[in-house]
Amino acid sequence: MKNPATYSCLLLFLTIGCTSPPADFETVTKDEAFRAEVKPRRFVKLSQGYTYYQFENPESDTLLVMVHGFSVPAYIWDSTFNAAATRGFGALRYDTYGRGLSDNPDAVYDVAMAAQQLRELLDVLRINKKVNLLGLSFGGRTISAFAAQYAERVKNLIYVDASGFETIENTSEHPAMVSDEEIKSFKESAAYAGMAKGQMSDFLDSVPFKGWDAKYKTMMRFKGFVRALLSSRKNMTSLENEHRRIAASGIPVIAFWGEHDTVVKLEDIRANMTNRIPNVELFVIPKAGHLPHMEQAAMFNSILFDQVICCH
Repeated sequence: MKNPATYSCLLLFLTIGCTSPPADFETVTKDEAFRAEVKPRRFVKLSQGYTYYQFENPESDTLLVMVHGFSVPAYIWDSTFNAAATRGFGALRYDTYGRGLSDNPDAVYDVAMAAQQLRELLDVLRINKKVNLLGLSFGGRTISAFAAQYAERVKNLIYVDASGFETIENTSEHPAMVSDEEIKSFKESAAYAGMAKGQMSDFLDSVPFKGWDAKYKTMMRFKGFVRALLSSRKNMTSLENEHRRIAASGIPVIAFWGEHDTVVKLEDIRANMTNRIPNVELFVIPKAGHLPHMEQAAMFNSILFDQVICCH
């Protein structure tokens, strides 16, 4: 036992009931054997590793590409993805590096990496037509970086309770590396132990989403998950320049926001968003928290498909 304190704790636990050492949920390596067990197997190898994706109706002239948020992978788009596919639209979603079933490379997780993964995925799938690009929460950072570089590939840019509009001073070191000590410290924290349960706070009313936290626990099993999250957090940079390039490009920009979002509060970022992208069209969804596309799926889909996709 390398850690004497842990060893002592274990001995004491056997005699008088010492508190057990903190759990490390990361037990699964995403290797070839792991990918072979995923059914159906939908992986493509990109420059930083394997990316898991789902693609329906690829022949459709209208394509929605969905980028998930900070830690919950592509299944968070279930309601929107299924609605698009049912309507006959092309629907593409994928797990970003470090999340879900995609690889967890030991790399710097910044917007450059995220935008590159998206571009490479579109290229490998031979998607040359303009896409309706949706970014949820932290995924808003990815679509901003992508659209600023490849405006000609975007038909509509659609933010859903998106990160990236906050004011960030680019004064910290970048790229910032994540140390083993930082990973160890986080895994020993109450925040780590409560991560799955904490996902329920994304909803205004979590009762209809029973089991959401249990599903998240399965995503915490993969080695490298915490490193990816910490790296993403440490390497957040200002996207003001990207937003201004998007505005200058003339891409239609739409933003959805849950009225009761406490994760990315609209009142905190509205001024920046409208200043940087004056042409943004905002839809505030009532009776919804951070995930309005789930809590108010019928309303969200009605606006998305009947007012945005059909008319822009």
